[in-house]
Amino acid sequence: MKKSTVAVGVVAALMAGGYVAYTSMFGAEAVQVSNQVLQEKFAEYANPEAFVSAQDLKAMMESDKNVVVIGALNPMKPDAPISGSFTMWRNDYSAAKETYGYDGMRNSVEDMEALLSKFGATPDSTIVVYAANAHHDAARLFWQIENLGHQNVRYLDGGLNAWIGAGFATGDANPSVEATAYKAPQPEAETSGLATIDMVLNAQSAKDWVILDTRGQEEFDGTTTVGGAYGPGTIPGSVHINWTKALNADSTLKSAEELQALYGDIIKGKKVIAYCQSGVRSAHTMMVLEEVLGAEGVYNYDGSWIEYSFAHYEQNRTDVNVQNGTKS
Repeated sequence: MKKSTVAVGVVAALMAGGYVAYTSMFGAEAVQVSNQVLQEKFAEYANPEAFVSAQDLKAMMESDKNVVVIGALNPMKPDAPISGSFTMWRNDYSAAKETYGYDGMRNSVEDMEALLSKFGATPDSTIVVYAANAHHDAARLFWQIENLGHQNVRYLDGGLNAWIGAGFATGDANPSVEATAYKAPQPEAETSGLATIDMVLNAQSAKDWVILDTRGQEEFDGTTTVGGAYGPGTIPGSVHINWTKALNADSTLKSAEELQALYGDIIKGKKVIAYCQSGVRSAHTMMVLEEVLGAEGVYNYDGSWIEYSFAHYEQNRTDVNVQNGTKS
């Protein structure tokens, strides 16, 4: 055998092995989730209709043509989407940096209408969102679609991981459909659950408000600054509850009882602003508080730490103070 042939074989083997390692490290890990257990759990939630299991989603897709399934999947990761679903990523549902001067903000109602029109959605569609591994991106999409006043949005508990674990088909995604002219049923709803930086500043000194930092511990204590932010720290007076504390080891949501124990005393009798780096992880916490616990007066700070740190470190606003941070 020629040396070149051997070399090609070795390279191919290494590439194959590398792909397997890459997939196992970053791809969606299959998890097996009992449909009965999920149904019993959902029944205890404040809004059971906001959630769906992989088994029930499959049945819905097979029996109801007016179901639109959307995966918030990172194209840089080797995740095969749910068959028959549509896929998008943060650049698709985020505003251009030039719009605000920094990244991470939601796109406009008009942009969301155009996206849903491309997927053939109508205001009467059941829209199911999902993600892989960490499911906060599905919750962000859930939040943005609800902001349109769309009444029937559901979050796939366990996401792509549970779908794969159930043995359902993947890979045949983004089907060709006839575009619609989707119009937001209640476009004014966009601001009903949206926290602005002015609201955040006022909440810092208000006894009837609580600000939840849903980021990781190192972000909260200022030892890590995630790319996109303009410096370290946290919003003064924030209560830190990492968004992942709402999850089981298999990435499904915890029970209503467990979530009440986690958040109940902290949010009792208060209005809540949740934030993270760019309003993605905090959207997940907001979904839990509203749809699982039935909390009212919950807001997602869309600009989150990116906007807040921009105001502090770049704009040098004297009214925007930082805890666990520095001032250059």
